Amino acid sequence: MFYVGLGLFFGPHGLMLIQPIRQRIQTVVPTAHYLSLFSLMSLLGLGLISAGYDPKLAIAAPVLPWVVALSPWLMFAAFFFLIAANVPGWTRYRVQHPMTLGISLWALTHLAVNPDLHAWLLFGCFFVLVVASAVTASTRQKNKPKPAPRWIFDGLALVLAAGVTFCVDTFHGALFGVALS
Repeated sequence: MFYVGLGLFFGPHGLMLIQPIRQRIQTVVPTAHYLSLFSLMSLLGLGLISAGYDPKLAIAAPVLPWVVALSPWLMFAAFFFLIAANVPGWTRYRVQHPMTLGISLWALTHLAVNPDLHAWLLFGCFFVLVVASAVTASTRQKNKPKPAPRWIFDGLALVLAAGVTFCVDTFHGALFGVALS
């Protein structure tokens, strides 16, 4: 199940980074159908990944104790960049790819503290996907006008990131089936 889920989630996401494939699909399939199918495959993929995830498949990957100690702060930074990427604050205005930075921090933190095969495959795929997305971003330019940045949105991102970090830290086991030690 886990491997099928990886394919269903990362396959479409990876294919959409290839501009000719993306354009062809978008010209053949109506937008509502395309988005619905993409969302359905992503959700099904995440569900299969979650159902098939097995943290007992150990590999010889080192756990970095200093990352374990810093992980709440790294996750706070990751959540901040993820949120800041979606609001018109100065972070979004000044940082070229804040979502890529946030997902990269999230993935690399998980890679550094999880010595199991499924974690390495899952978070490694996320890291490779966001790096590929950043590299190919110029080919997918949407030329949307950027609204004027406002500090209030950076403050909002900080507050929301703190709340999300607290909730994830507190409820990680219940939410994701893997308790934080």
